Amino acid sequence: MFQKASVNKKMTAESSPEGHWSKNFAALSIHRREDWAVTMKGFNRFVWDFEQGKGQNLHGIFQSHGQMIIANNEESLKAHDIENGWDWTKIPGATTMNLTLYETLLKKARYFSPRSSAGGVTFKGPEPIASGLFAMDFHQPDYQFLNVSDRHRNMKLYFKKSVFFFQSVLVCLGSNIKIENGPRKEAQTTLFQDKLQRGSSNFTIEVDGVTKGMSAPFPAETPALSSEGYITLTDTKGNSYYIPSSSASSLKVKVENQSSKTPADKPSSGYYATAWFEHSSSDDKYEYAIYVKTPSYPTSASDVWKSQATSTTRKVYTVLKQDNKAHVVKFEMTTERWNWIDAQYGYAIFGSIMKLPAEGPIKAVSKDCLIMAKEDSKFLYLSISYPDLAFPTSKPLEKIQDIKVKEEYKMESEDTEVQVTLRYDVLKILPTKAYAHGSPADYLPIVRVESPSSPKTSKGNRVVFVNLKDGFSVEVKLRK
Repeated sequence: MFQKASVNKKMTAESSPEGHWSKNFAALSIHRREDWAVTMKGFNRFVWDFEQGKGQNLHGIFQSHGQMIIANNEESLKAHDIENGWDWTKIPGATTMNLTLYETLLKKARYFSPRSSAGGVTFKGPEPIASGLFAMDFHQPDYQFLNVSDRHRNMKLYFKKSVFFFQSVLVCLGSNIKIENGPRKEAQTTLFQDKLQRGSSNFTIEVDGVTKGMSAPFPAETPALSSEGYITLTDTKGNSYYIPSSSASSLKVKVENQSSKTPADKPSSGYYATAWFEHSSSDDKYEYAIYVKTPSYPTSASDVWKSQATSTTRKVYTVLKQDNKAHVVKFEMTTERWNWIDAQYGYAIFGSIMKLPAEGPIKAVSKDCLIMAKEDSKFLYLSISYPDLAFPTSKPLEKIQDIKVKEEYKMESEDTEVQVTLRYDVLKILPTKAYAHGSPADYLPIVRVESPSSPKTSKGNRVVFVNLKDGFSVEVKLRK
């Protein structure tokens, strides 16, 4: 028999989840603080790129090229109005080709990448809330384009990209960006594409503090550097973008009425504000950072960027390496409390590397992986993932038709060993057990600490992660 609920019982809303989640079975990362969230999407040799149906999502070719969606609230998502004038070649966060809308059509969808590196790592360390890292080493599959000229038939896009998530700051890096067999086609990376909406708060953007909107449209321009030597942008949702001088010359910003139409679509249009980088063979990388609007934090975005540009000692973040081998970033300032902290590092490793920057706790890594690390006077905290799911397929997967009975029902992620060589010694006995984020059932990570590989090496233990699998993030605490 049911009992009548008390009418005096007060119901309270659940607090918003906060943290960082790496869902590597989907090459997806999620970063959340308070009531906003950021997602990053890629694909690799076991996660396909995008889905389409008959007459649906026909232009989605670039949706997993590192797409970044910043959702400040439900209202902010209206800025991505794909039904009215949306430019499908300028997906926020993604690195793409400047194709015409007609040229984005493929004969089939659901391709796999020939590369394994696309996914994320989750890191908590001594902080109360986790942060993370997403990276992608992209080699375009053998797309079968429906409508391209013969001279563009075999065009291929390549890039390496990473996003380092730390509290409300996102550091975005790209390198080795190029197009093969695509004459007069440019590679581009989009920061944002926001629809301007009359009668709402999402009505204008700012370029170095100057408001731009429907009443003051302007064609694609490269903004001038500020007196401090950088450019700032604010999107319609209030998120602030910092572009250092090294990337400023390739930045374009426009506010205009966009229209789109292909034979499969009805004509549509809409007023959009868009910011993007244009890449060339001599300018094949980018750097920018985002301060996600968080009203409860004590410092404004303008103060954060001024400190980043003018500090002669410690900065909010520092890029230590950005090339075909690795992307490495150091954080030294918490925007949540606005004070200096013990350094935190992120490493996106694109293959084995025997020489990492001298600054930071890691000297070498045996295999491509993602690592975040933080050290203090007593401990070193490491979190690592090998985002490749490491399935033993019958043959390399190129498209969905390659998935057979074995791939669909009988595959299990294989153990992968990654060795991380440190710059100093740590105790071989772990003070606490290593653990996997998410506490996956039936998985116990095995981590051991070994002496230096060479007897001539006086310092630098090797931390061996024996059985990384399923893209799990494995975290360990080491005593110096």
